[in-house]
Amino acid sequence: MSLRSTSKIKLDQLGQFYAAFNSEKNPGTFSIGVHLKESVIPKILQEAVSDIMKRLPHLNVQKYSGFFHYYNKVLDEPLKIEKENANTKPCRYFAKGSHLLRVIYGERHFTLEVLHSVCDGRSLAMVASSLLIRYCELMGVKVNKDGFIDCNSIGCAEEAKDAYARHADMRKSKSAKGEDAYIPKHKPAAIRIITQKFDVAELKSKAKANGVTVSEYIMTHIFNEFSKQRAKDDSKKGITCSVPIDCRGFFPSESLRNFVSHKIVKMPEAVSFTEMAQDIKNQFAEITPDYVQNKISEIERMMRFGRFVPLFIKKWIIKSVGSSMSTGYSTGFSNLGLVKLPKEIQEKVDMYSFALGAETSMPYQFACVATGNTLTLTATTTAKDIGIIKRIGNALLT
Repeated sequence: MSLRSTSKIKLDQLGQFYAAFNSEKNPGTFSIGVHLKESVIPKILQEAVSDIMKRLPHLNVQKYSGFFHYYNKVLDEPLKIEKENANTKPCRYFAKGSHLLRVIYGERHFTLEVLHSVCDGRSLAMVASSLLIRYCELMGVKVNKDGFIDCNSIGCAEEAKDAYARHADMRKSKSAKGEDAYIPKHKPAAIRIITQKFDVAELKSKAKANGVTVSEYIMTHIFNEFSKQRAKDDSKKGITCSVPIDCRGFFPSESLRNFVSHKIVKMPEAVSFTEMAQDIKNQFAEITPDYVQNKISEIERMMRFGRFVPLFIKKWIIKSVGSSMSTGYSTGFSNLGLVKLPKEIQEKVDMYSFALGAETSMPYQFACVATGNTLTLTATTTAKDIGIIKRIGNALLT
């Protein structure tokens, strides 16, 4: 790839949003963890990380503020892995001048945590899997790397391209406002990441019995528990969930930056569990190429309209728009689906985990990912009471 140290990469539309909000109260990070069946060897992991960063220089960056836009600046300094300890906190705020990606390792796992201005969940999953493959390769394992990032190959320019700008169509752009949504009453607490494991085959069977996908089945349980909590809180507001959409499923792209949109799914009122699941299924069916085209074009139009507005003004506008939109979400739920690994690598993996970043407007958020026959559901919470998280997990097990 032609990127050099000090190269500046103008952030895409989602990147500009997260760069504007990035602060200690709103760190704007998310993470993917790879959990192994054997102990991690730090020296080998560091070598693998260095190789991945050389292959993907647009990930080895720090935030840079220009006059009109936010940028990421490619760094010379190598990314150093960090050992997990009692003081390691999730959703770290990446202060000015720091790398926007960190790799933390424990006894049998390593976690990639990144500022959302760099890439999205699908991209980070690819990076995490390719890092795992490189790590095993350095351990002497021979592996077929087709479909993954090969550190020995030449970089592809498309990996660092802004896919939003390429696929936006201003003719299909229209804006929509969010609605005030129910937020569970809670006492604020330090950010916690809580992961629960499930059998993929069992979840598929339960979802099939209800005529829905695993994602739709899990979301129905989330809504069901939120509905019970809302009754306790004596609220009449609607319950909604922000669901990320991987745009690559509609507009193929090799970009390893952000290329994700979202849909607000509303909980249907006064219906049975089965009816609720079917209504959610119908709302997911509304995610079509035209829907996604409109969503990415809506934000791209706003960004292009303000391209010559000074950043100090643009930052205020972005934060105002973002704050007004966040009132429309009760929670967030993201499913990366099944991460497929080469057989010789899969047998070394216990599970993957995927955690959304903490949001001050949403005390509970959920994310899941599967590999092999293990699915993990991870809750990111800023609430002291985690009862709703436990109840969702128990409901999925019964």
